Amino acid sequence: MVRSPGKPEGGQTVKRSLEARIYAIYSTLTPAEKRLADILLQYQMDLPSYTAGELAERAHVSKATAARLIRTLGYKTYPDAKRQIREDQHWGSPRAGLEGENEAFAKKPSIATTVQMDLDNIRATAEGLPPETLEAVSRAIVSARRVWIMGLRSGYGLAHQAAHYFTLMKSDVQVVPVGGGSYSHEIASIDKGDVLLVIAFRRRPRLLPTILKEARAAGATTVLITDLSASASAKAAEHVLRCRCQSPSPFNSFSAALTIINYLAWSVATTMGDASLKRYERIDWLVKRLDDVSTPQTPGGPV
Repeated sequence: MVRSPGKPEGGQTVKRSLEARIYAIYSTLTPAEKRLADILLQYQMDLPSYTAGELAERAHVSKATAARLIRTLGYKTYPDAKRQIREDQHWGSPRAGLEGENEAFAKKPSIATTVQMDLDNIRATAEGLPPETLEAVSRAIVSARRVWIMGLRSGYGLAHQAAHYFTLMKSDVQVVPVGGGSYSHEIASIDKGDVLLVIAFRRRPRLLPTILKEARAAGATTVLITDLSASASAKAAEHVLRCRCQSPSPFNSFSAALTIINYLAWSVATTMGDASLKRYERIDWLVKRLDDVSTPQTPGGPV
């Protein structure tokens, strides 16, 4: 099988980012090559600091496998890949995953392609998450004195989704407000036995590692839901759940992140058992008394 990371355009190879090249051929890679590709994605911003041999060692593959993958990705040498990372102006932007710099809205979207990419993201994410890490995060949330949830930038909406689920089961779940210019009051309230769940993808605020370190110093369990590129913030968190966010469009896909949230909510609910069910039933009863929502019993029928 011939695997080409670029496509000819007027006799020239389109200049594509490292991650675009990887995603274009990822499904055709061998298991060893996929491990190395994951390492390249995770450490892409730090490539100048590593030799090809060091990355191969981290991925538990041979130097020959590393050299072969670099060539398959369309680079003559590993230094060529490092040079492109230094020159890449679109790192962190969804444009980085596109085939060419000016391709953002060039292709007519296909619902089938979008669905397939989301499924691939979910599957690859699930395969890369150690079951023991998921179990540890679930246990921490179950036993937490208080659960703090922080969603930064594109993680903002997902944080509120996670909070909606967890408040169905636990009585003390707080969303850390963002955009007000100060996190000091909330971070100062985090204490031993708490959980801080942060949802943040690339182009993460520079202060994120400090927030995670302060929460850990206070005795909280810190969980970071992020993408493959997280570095300093991932080192600062106790548990890291990395998601695939690749999309055929100029917009990142967060289907895998939402799947992780769905799983954690379900896992926490089943672990809490009757305690979770009783709270859920009380909320359901209160909805009928306090919330003006449409149900089959609503006069005039459902809205």
